[in-house]
Amino acid sequence: MNKKRIILVVIFVFLVVISLLVGAYGNLTIENLINGDKGAWDVLLRSRIPRTLVIILTASSLSIAGLIMQALNRNKFISPSTAGTNSAAALGVLLSFIILGSSSIYIRFGFAFVFAMASSVLFVLILSKVKFKNIVYVPLIGLMYGGLISAITSLIAYETDTLQLLSSLNLGTFSHVGIVNGVLILITLPALILAVIFSKKFNIAALGEDFATNLGLNYKVTLYVGLSIVSVIVASTFIVVGPLPFIGLIIPNIISLYYGDNISKNLFDVAIFGSIFVLFNDILGRLIIYPFEMSVSFTMGITGAIIFIYLILRQAKENG
Repeated sequence: MNKKRIILVVIFVFLVVISLLVGAYGNLTIENLINGDKGAWDVLLRSRIPRTLVIILTASSLSIAGLIMQALNRNKFISPSTAGTNSAAALGVLLSFIILGSSSIYIRFGFAFVFAMASSVLFVLILSKVKFKNIVYVPLIGLMYGGLISAITSLIAYETDTLQLLSSLNLGTFSHVGIVNGVLILITLPALILAVIFSKKFNIAALGEDFATNLGLNYKVTLYVGLSIVSVIVASTFIVVGPLPFIGLIIPNIISLYYGDNISKNLFDVAIFGSIFVLFNDILGRLIIYPFEMSVSFTMGITGAIIFIYLILRQAKENG
């Protein structure tokens, strides 16, 4: 394990401990836990541990989903949030409420997955039909595509009087995460395992369809496996947490600056650094207006935007 990776692991462990101890319940301290305080242990087991585990799984899976999308689309500015995948998941969840009413989280997940997958496939087909000389046009098309889906979703919500429901769906927060609804996030584990298994194939696919096919790779199968992994991750995290901005966009870019573009070697570092980013923002959201809590999507929107601007300026400086 190299020095940079050791530093990441140490920071990750430190933030995990802070995440378990910080919150509105002030009696949850290491001293009270050692003394066997029932209230402290109850909050730790029922709230803080499930929340922290969900943060880690959500952050690592969304970071890896962004890495896969960037490889398959051969574009560093692509992520689930800039390719309409998140918007399609929101549309699917909204329609599940409209059609079936207050359904189980697994039915909502099914709707979200189907719409996310269909949207991802359609986006890839659009890109395959239109050739762009400038890679910047690809995320711009993705943003317009996602904006169109969001507009349709808002129109449906307006016509069905579910705008308030839509607003709640588009709020990313870990405050309501518990043992019951947090279980759904475990669906990301098979997706992450599949990402590890196919990581080398994603590396080859990132070279382009013609080149990958010449190397003996079944490009279409690899593409649809990758899109399925991304859709499962986006659907499950959207149901449990809501949309989280920038993570699938900036984390793979930062890791590639220091480790290169080898997906199979970068998976662990992307997952750890993504977890660090979300843990930091979640802890920050709990402390800013303590003992109240600010949405993690708000803090991530600010810190993510700052990092993204830095990455753009850095690339512009290198190209200039």
